[in-house]
This record gives sequence, C-alpha cells and structure tokens, in this order.
Amino acid sequence: MRAIGTAIRAARRRAGMPMTVLAERAGVSQPYLSQLENGRNNPSIQTLYRIANALELSPQDLLPSDADDVVVTRAGTAAGTTIEDRPDAAFARVLVGAPSKLIQVQEVTVRAGGFLGDWFEHDGEEFVYLLEGEVVIELQADRTEHLRPGDAIWYAATTPHRWRSVGAGAARILVMSAAVPRGRPH
Repeated sequence: MRAIGTAIRAARRRAGMPMTVLAERAGVSQPYLSQLENGRNNPSIQTLYRIANALELSPQDLLPSDADDVVVTRAGTAAGTTIEDRPDAAFARVLVGAPSKLIQVQEVTVRAGGFLGDWFEHDGEEFVYLLEGEVVIELQADRTEHLRPGDAIWYAATTPHRWRSVGAGAARILVMSAAVPRGRPH
C-alpha cells in the first residue's frame, strides 16, 4: 500500500502537478489523494487507472518495482483490492505487474449480480479469460459479448469497456493487460 502511494507522490512531483490538480483530474478528493500518498489507504483499481491517466502514465508505472527476471506469486500472497470504489462489486488480486513489466495479470472476482458500472478506458491491450461463472462485457456501449467458462476476448484497452456478472454465482476472470512500451505511439 505504501509503495503505491510513494509512487503516486513521486510521479505527481515529477510532473510538477499540485495535489489539488491531480485530485481534480483523477476525480478523487484531495484528502483521499493525501491518504493514498501517505500509505493510509489503498486505491481501487479504477482509482489507480484514473490517477495513472491523469499523470499520463500506465497503471503499471505506479506499482511496486520488481527488478527480477522471474516473478513468482504464491497462492494466497497476491495483494488484493476492489475494482471500483464500491467494495461489493468486484475484487482483484494483482498476480504480476510492475513498472519494469509490460504485462499486468490479475485474477478478478465479480460477485453474483456484480456490475462494474463505470467505463474503463486506458492505453494498451487487454485479454480476458473466463475461469468460472458468466460475464457480459460491454464495449463502446454498442457491442456486448456474453462469456462462459473457457471463453476469451481481446480488445484494445482504449475501447471503453465494462463488465457484469450474469450467472447465478460469482465470476472468476483472468485479466492480462499489456502496456504500451515506452517510445511507441499509443
């Protein structure tokens, strides 16, 4: 938690951006941003993406650095957080992801009937593989894909997207997000 806050503060200072400006651009309150920067709160994934976008960074740039060539995440050790600022909708565990890595892998659980109502939109690419349950993925408000276990979908992450669980139970999803490498156009 503290490492993410430290990274947010450092990136904000490098950008020469006052805390109030970043808070406004990311759609969070200044006191909440202060709590994040001081390690007293953990951002939802949605909030992390909004802060990264406001700083013109990828979310991976705000995750703790991992310089190793091999990263192993043992069962039960991955850090978890809510996806949106509503803790009842969905929960994600970041399995792999750091500023030095182009790929972030998350295991996402969307509770039965859970709906991630806000549109997500960010640089890079996203691959989704449904492990359990049923999910409807809406893309750009005009395309809907219904996924069942074993189904997969890829899309440009710049395409506005959101998910909802439509089965009787929770949906468990493997999400791989690939960042745009530095120096390549978005």
